[in-house]
Amino acid sequence: MPPRRAAAPQPGQRKDQERPRQPDRGGGPMIRHDPVARTMLAAISLSSVGIGIHTLALGQLMYTRTGSPAAFALILTLQGLAAFCVLPVCGPLVEALNSKWVYVCCGLGRAVTVTLIIAIAMVPGTGAVPYIVTAAVLLAVFDNVERSALFKLTAHHVDQNHITRFNSLVGVAFQAGALTGMALLGLVLTWGSAQHALVLDVLMSLGCAVVVSRIRLTGREHNPKPGARMLASAVAATVGEWRRMAGRYRADKAVFVMIALCAGDFVFAHGLSTLVVPLVGDHYDGRGWYIAALEATFAVGMITASLFTSRLVSQRLLPLWLLVQAGAAAALALGQSPTVHFLAFFAAGFANLNSLTWLLTSLQQRADDGDKAKMASLRLLAIGLGTAGVMPVIGHFGGISLDAGFTALAASMTLFALAAAWVARTYVHRQGDTEPSPAARPAEPLAV
Repeated sequence: MPPRRAAAPQPGQRKDQERPRQPDRGGGPMIRHDPVARTMLAAISLSSVGIGIHTLALGQLMYTRTGSPAAFALILTLQGLAAFCVLPVCGPLVEALNSKWVYVCCGLGRAVTVTLIIAIAMVPGTGAVPYIVTAAVLLAVFDNVERSALFKLTAHHVDQNHITRFNSLVGVAFQAGALTGMALLGLVLTWGSAQHALVLDVLMSLGCAVVVSRIRLTGREHNPKPGARMLASAVAATVGEWRRMAGRYRADKAVFVMIALCAGDFVFAHGLSTLVVPLVGDHYDGRGWYIAALEATFAVGMITASLFTSRLVSQRLLPLWLLVQAGAAAALALGQSPTVHFLAFFAAGFANLNSLTWLLTSLQQRADDGDKAKMASLRLLAIGLGTAGVMPVIGHFGGISLDAGFTALAASMTLFALAAAWVARTYVHRQGDTEPSPAARPAEPLAV
């Protein structure tokens, strides 16, 4: 049978022009053939293994030194404030630099910072606690700049035909890696300490930096030539950049509400991480493996949700997913049985991925070419402010009682759900954008 000949170009089409790609109906095959998407998913998996180790190891380290979970809640609050301080200049700086190398430098900086925490932790007693907290806050700086770089790299170099699928798989890669990290932490702690576990975090951060540094990018970001004058100009122009960006989107107030809503998913996850320790203490005699099991159930819920993104990631369903998270927190406040606890964590993870994916993809598509990283920094700024504003409230009520803590978390998510209902009803995609689902149908206001 003779080989098939390439189809002749259509009238008005040059021979060297590629035909436009068909929309990614299933998501999987096209991502497998996208080297940037494939490599970034591998890098995120490596990094999140370290984060899974780091989160539980740092929590255990702080609890061992202070005897209270409040120290870990303080770290989360201060990390939110650190994000608030760094992100106003983060967007313009990342927009002016190569996103790949910004991502690599953040991975290296994270490895150095965790190494510093390991060294400080060698000092016995509570005197080292303030220095550990300070170093942990520095991690938030690297993490948030890294996320801005990932947002820009994704927007410029991942095929738009499967960007929704990629964004959902980012959440899966993160949760699967974090779950692996939790399992590794349990193995390490059988023969070592939290400091030994943090060494694995350093290795994973270094591995992530190496993997990303080897990516061959074919697209161009049109970055200006880096230099001291360029960086100074980028920082000096921050206020003007925000003002101009606000002017471009002032006719679409739903965009700003969507940015604020991004805080909800992260506040909810932080709230669960803060309250899961007293939950296990009250109902499971403080057995540590229950903490890992409940967190793993949340991750399994996210992974399961990724299998149904084509049907469930939708503007119309956004309020529902936030209400499901509120309901899960309420169930944890009222439920007393392990069945209720594990089902609530599964439902929470399932809903969390769906709402997070729709918001992230919609903002990526809505941002103009020169606003990709600035939109990412606005999103992360909202996450930082939301964490700094809501976590102390949840921590306060959690100190009163476990039920009060989960009730405060449920009330917070209900407020986010009300705002999401307004967005679902009023937000309209620009012409040329698509509804963040593989079906790629035009969005329309939600009927009452």
